[in-house]
Amino acid sequence: MGTNYNIQFSVIIPSFNSADTIAACIESILSQSFQDFEILLIDGLSTDDTLNIAQSFNNPRIRITSEKDSGIYDAMNKGVNQAKGNWLYFLGSDDALFDNTILSQINNIIVADKLVKIIHGDVVTTAGTTERYENYNFWNLVIDRCICHQAIFYHRSLFEGRLYDTRFKMAADWDFNLKVFADRVTSVYVPLVVAKFSTDGVSGNWMQHPEYLAYFADRKKLVSKYKGNSYLPYYYISKVLRKIRSKLF
Repeated sequence: MGTNYNIQFSVIIPSFNSADTIAACIESILSQSFQDFEILLIDGLSTDDTLNIAQSFNNPRIRITSEKDSGIYDAMNKGVNQAKGNWLYFLGSDDALFDNTILSQINNIIVADKLVKIIHGDVVTTAGTTERYENYNFWNLVIDRCICHQAIFYHRSLFEGRLYDTRFKMAADWDFNLKVFADRVTSVYVPLVVAKFSTDGVSGNWMQHPEYLAYFADRKKLVSKYKGNSYLPYYYISKVLRKIRSKLF
């Protein structure tokens, strides 16, 4: 996986039975003022009109794969392996880029800072709240907060030798971000709402979902593995904070 590709952005969309939302998702990308991108729709054998709708755009920027997968992170890994862009961005099939200037604004940062490997902003949720990720770093992941993948752009070099760990069915992005932020990669926060992020379904009650709890159970070992035992006190702080949060919410 090299680092000099002709396409600037690969936008990867995992999908399954997304007929109600996939058109708006794709349109939010195709309408961007910055047009140096590809769209990789990685579908898990949808049985509704998802594929027909995506194909109806008849746009060469859209590449569609539809085959059985083992979950969203398996689909995202397939997208990574197919991507031809210098930068990778993951958008849910029920999400959308916030406006048509997003890729242009992110590209301006890339041009200005050749060392940056992660660029992240904020998201607006369908619940009407804004999720802000200013001053985001490894400490947030250790204590209790992950940046959602709709808010973050990754340089493709971050995926060299590592992909999403599909053992974590709903929290592989936590694990991946823990790895890359532990490496102290150069990251830039931009005070920009990147996407409209859907909180329907299990995302709305993520703290209590068994798959997230399974990740939290392994996090002590992961923190020690990626960063060293000196960070373990913050792991224990995170357990206390999670207990307090679960009682409050």
